[in-house]
This record gives sequence, structure tokens and C-alpha cells, in this order.
Amino acid sequence: MSDSASEHSHPRKRSWLALLLTILVPGLGHVYLRLWLRSALWFALYITATSFVLPSDAVPDGFSVDAFVTASEAVALQEGLLILGISAVCLIDVYMMTNYINRRARRASGEAQAVCPHCGKEIDEELNFCHWCTTELDEPSET
Repeated sequence: MSDSASEHSHPRKRSWLALLLTILVPGLGHVYLRLWLRSALWFALYITATSFVLPSDAVPDGFSVDAFVTASEAVALQEGLLILGISAVCLIDVYMMTNYINRRARRASGEAQAVCPHCGKEIDEELNFCHWCTTELDEPSET
């Protein structure tokens, strides 16, 4: 019951949704995270790179499969890789920002996770070892 109450006071952002939105349009995942400036910068970078890199004959006239196939054939490999690289870095950024926002929300709500003294990663409190580095943990003393 306390888990659902804490989820409502500090809702976690879903990284899969932010990633899906970013795949559709670079910068849209940042809008979901309410990172307005980052969203505008990623979208502007994507549009700027696309407009400077793509030749004018690569822009399709209509919305048909043939038009998009013809347009994709007009794009050189390096140009396509540049646009794909911008999208990939945007995906990495939105994933990292989602994790950062979720960690900050957990800390603010007092849901501090137990961490391994050896590797520093979060541990499952029900286990007596760290599932990341397999370090044996001391049993909690019952007082």
C-alpha cells in the first residue's frame, strides 16, 4: 500500500515510453520528461542536420511507398549514418535522463535503495548477497 502511495506522489517516468517517442521524433521523449530546452535542442539539431545533409531530390513529393523508396535511394550512406547517429545519441540521452529523473524522485520521496558496499549498485534487500558482484552481505541485525 505504501508503494502505490509513493508512486502517486512521485510518479516514475517510463523509459520505454520515452525511448519510443524519441524513435518516432528525436526530442519527443524529452517532451515526455518535461525537459523543454533539451527537447528543442535535439529537435533543432535533427531538423538542421536533415535539411543541410539531405539533397533536395531526397525529399518525397507524396506519402507513398514508392516515393519513400526513391527518396531513400537518393541519400548517401554517410548522410544516412549522420542522421542515424544523431538519433542514436538522442536515444542514449533520453534513457540516461529518464534514469536520472527516477533516481532523483526516489531520493526525494525517501525511498532510498540499499546499495552494495563493494560495487555501489542497488541490491535486493531480500538476498544476502549482491546480485551484481556476488559479494556476501552481512545479515541485518534484529534489534
